Amino acid sequence: MPRQSDRFYTEIRRSHHPLAFVEAKGINGEVVRLTVKSGDVSVDRTASPRRSLNVTVVDTTGALVPDKTRGLLTPYGTELRPFRGVRYSDGTTELAPLGVFHLAKVDPSESSSGEQEIKVEAFDPSRRVIRDKFIRPYTIAPGTPIIAVIQRILARTYPNLEYDIVPSPMVTTQTIVYDAGDDAWEAVTELADSMGAEIYFSTVGRVVIAPPNDVDANPAPEFTYIEGPGCTLTSLSSTLSDEPGFNGVVIIGESPGDDKPPVRAEAWDEEPTSPTYRHGPYGEVPLIIRDSNIKSTFDAVVAAKKRLNELLGFVAQLSITSVVNPALEAGDVVLVQRKRSKVDDLFTIDSFKVPLLGTDTQTLQIRSKRRRA
Repeated sequence: MPRQSDRFYTEIRRSHHPLAFVEAKGINGEVVRLTVKSGDVSVDRTASPRRSLNVTVVDTTGALVPDKTRGLLTPYGTELRPFRGVRYSDGTTELAPLGVFHLAKVDPSESSSGEQEIKVEAFDPSRRVIRDKFIRPYTIAPGTPIIAVIQRILARTYPNLEYDIVPSPMVTTQTIVYDAGDDAWEAVTELADSMGAEIYFSTVGRVVIAPPNDVDANPAPEFTYIEGPGCTLTSLSSTLSDEPGFNGVVIIGESPGDDKPPVRAEAWDEEPTSPTYRHGPYGEVPLIIRDSNIKSTFDAVVAAKKRLNELLGFVAQLSITSVVNPALEAGDVVLVQRKRSKVDDLFTIDSFKVPLLGTDTQTLQIRSKRRRA
């Protein structure tokens, strides 16, 4: 589903007036729009945290320079919300939120001319969960719905979170104990993975728990880079590698009974036109995963397919530079067609940056999901 209006996507495909800013919200509720000199938002679906913000702010009045531990731009609870969008010819604007970030590091400096600059580093809310480690053994009883477990763990850090969840009937199959010092975000990530889902904070601060995009089930791309009028792509480079190159996943779960073997499922690249087709010259390169939370063949199949979707395509990667589309999300499916580079395929976005200056371009790291027939 498009995150912005049709008008927005039409506008960014032609010469337009970009608009970007960052709002800072202090612990007392004060909101200030910052004067941004440079910066960007980085998004990486394999990283924890998934989103990070690096920005240089100009302090024209001196009011933003921290006074030791006091001030708006101190790493003790300040929230940053960057936006980027367009200003239409009629003067109206449309903005895409780029995330909710907690300030982590502040570096003020003063130039010889007396100009005050403040370099700011911030991360999405998952960093606070990562830092809020279990301080004593944390036990989950067997038979507890996994989504409820995830929500309970996150509530330790954020009691009032809002969620966007694709429901799952899966429950824990045995007692789970997290020891003091264990990473709570790693725990919920592994629990989501056992359901065939991924977990992250959205650009508006909601927790998303949902399966990753499956290009074969939903081939309509979120955005297209097709050479010709309206194409925003300016350059691309490609990398072909057979590492790690897994083209199959074998999931081994929990035994359904004392006298029965563990449940098991396999998922393979079964597309004959794919370069990593299991029965082709490439052969079989399986990833073996053991997960005690999986107690049925159905759950094992779901988890195997989800993991395979994440793995397929690492052998065909592109780095593309384009005019900025701030509404993208890691995991989105895009179509790239470039005849001279022999590229005509669907790709999934692994990582990208959104610059906060209107003159900058956007770089995306994408990988092939399948060969187009």
